[in-house]
Amino acid sequence: IITVGVAQVRTSSSPAVLRTILGSCVGICIYDRVKKIGGMAHILLPQNQKGNPNLEKYADTAIPFLVKELLKEGSKKENLSVKIAGGASMFKFGSNISLGQIGDRNIEQTKLELQKLGIPILVEDVGGNLGKVIDFYLEDGRMKVKAGGQEKVYYKV
Repeated sequence: IITVGVAQVRTSSSPAVLRTILGSCVGICIYDRVKKIGGMAHILLPQNQKGNPNLEKYADTAIPFLVKELLKEGSKKENLSVKIAGGASMFKFGSNISLGQIGDRNIEQTKLELQKLGIPILVEDVGGNLGKVIDFYLEDGRMKVKAGGQEKVYYKV
């Protein structure tokens, strides 16, 4: 099991399992179903507005970085697919406070970046107000999501 921390990107191959814990952050699991390699990005914020050198922290820089890493390892873009989870509304503020919308903004930016890259999202387990633990199994591309005592497994690749 490889733990992916906040604002980190990790790649590996079968039989590794990538795991992260999410609140308003979004976990992006990209899988190459032919080579059985994949990666996870744990994005904290939607956009890198100040040119921060930590590319792994933001959806608009972490996702292209993760795809580039997988291509370096021999993946072909046409074999890649994505599952995403997280983006919860963890904070109870008035709707005019931007921090209360961070989960939604992370989800929106994640979808935009993947659309730009032309990589399909097969599964979404996003939103709500509960934190999630996700396990991404590189042997077959399944994603297990645990939230509020419930567990769901998504097999589509």
